[in-house]
Amino acid sequence: MQTDTPELALWRSEFGRAYTERNDHDRPERVEAWRHLLAGIAPHRVLEVGCNVAWNLVYLDRLGIDELYGIEPQLDAVGRVRARRPDFHVVPGTAFALPVRDASCDLVFTSGVLIHISPASLGAALDEIYRVSRRWIAAIEYDAPAEQEVVYRGRTGALWKRDHGVAWRARYSDLRSIRRLELGSGLGYHACTAHLFEKAGEP
Repeated sequence: MQTDTPELALWRSEFGRAYTERNDHDRPERVEAWRHLLAGIAPHRVLEVGCNVAWNLVYLDRLGIDELYGIEPQLDAVGRVRARRPDFHVVPGTAFALPVRDASCDLVFTSGVLIHISPASLGAALDEIYRVSRRWIAAIEYDAPAEQEVVYRGRTGALWKRDHGVAWRARYSDLRSIRRLELGSGLGYHACTAHLFEKAGEP
């Protein structure tokens, strides 16, 4: 099983810590984005893959979801979450080897994480997310009609846009698309696309 990549090394470095410093602040308007995305479903146990300092878990907590988990490769970010929100269950780990049992989480999601996984490694991450999801999968990412690498803060090999809905359904044809939302500045995002899927066979 794949456990390390050049991209992970980048996010564990000072580059990743600088990202955390820039983004460690509340965006309360994102609560409404989550309300729209999850309308009509009621997950109890939720896992974010690549949670950084867990602001998404804060927003879900504000919506009344009380069993919240996170996996994060950057140890500094894990430490911040544990200091501020010990009620969240956040542990070190990566998308390629989630320390979680099969089908143990109602909803598993990423937000700004799949874009930082190379085309060669993407399938391994999707497989792990699919494995641990019992019912729903969500992705909030930068989408593009065709896969393209984008220079990110002067670096290559750090960001890829793609249609993440297509990527998920191409990997798992049993996934049913429940919702696709375009998220703009009014909801606290910069031109992101949110996808929500449900595994086939679930009521």
